[in-house]
Amino acid sequence: MNILIVDDEILEAEIIQKLIDRKRFPYSAVYVAQNMEEAMGILRKYPVSVILCDIEMPQGSGLDLTHWIRENEVEAEVIYLTGHAEFSYATEALRLGAVDYLLKPVEQEDLMRALEKAARNIPDFKGNTETLNAEKIVEKAKIYIKENSNREISRAEVAEQFFIHPDYLSHIFKEWAGITFQDFVIKTRMDKAKKMLIYTDTSISNIAASTGYSNTAYFAKHFKRETGMTPKEYRQNARTAE
Repeated sequence: MNILIVDDEILEAEIIQKLIDRKRFPYSAVYVAQNMEEAMGILRKYPVSVILCDIEMPQGSGLDLTHWIRENEVEAEVIYLTGHAEFSYATEALRLGAVDYLLKPVEQEDLMRALEKAARNIPDFKGNTETLNAEKIVEKAKIYIKENSNREISRAEVAEQFFIHPDYLSHIFKEWAGITFQDFVIKTRMDKAKKMLIYTDTSISNIAASTGYSNTAYFAKHFKRETGMTPKEYRQNARTAE
């Protein structure tokens, strides 16, 4: 995934590039243009997913560039960076579908939030495997599931953490973990429940709640399906074996 920074002040462009945290927003390349003509040339030649664009520039404003982008159906998310807090600019930026409108000097956290917001609209973000590949996503997803095993957790919620589509998460999860997403969630809950049954005297209803089940009967049904025993039987057998 590529980024284009458009700013007539080259020093500003360099500062903006340094503010981008590559761990939070993996990218392949950053292109820099100092005016609208240069920006159009880059967009004709290279695929760009996000454009960080100044508004007031010689030889065509950032708003003019966005009009050109929309007219030529360039699929890119636009974030405006400007030193002018003009209401008319903000209104036009939103009308043109800009992701965000940030005032200079830009704070890094504000920029990263805007980039992460833009990522949710980028179809090919999920395909970027250069710095955050499918295997790493799955490993991080497994950690996230384990850390949140005390509550209901959905595929969509986990997918959102990595700015990918839930269907894509299911696909890579099965491929790299060798188990479906939902089966892993259940297994994680059951493994936690087994440890609590063996090593604590916590009631079965509290164990159910601690593993993300609001309904104890439903928890017991899942547990028996996974182990062949009720939670009570599992606890008794485990302690008798000791």
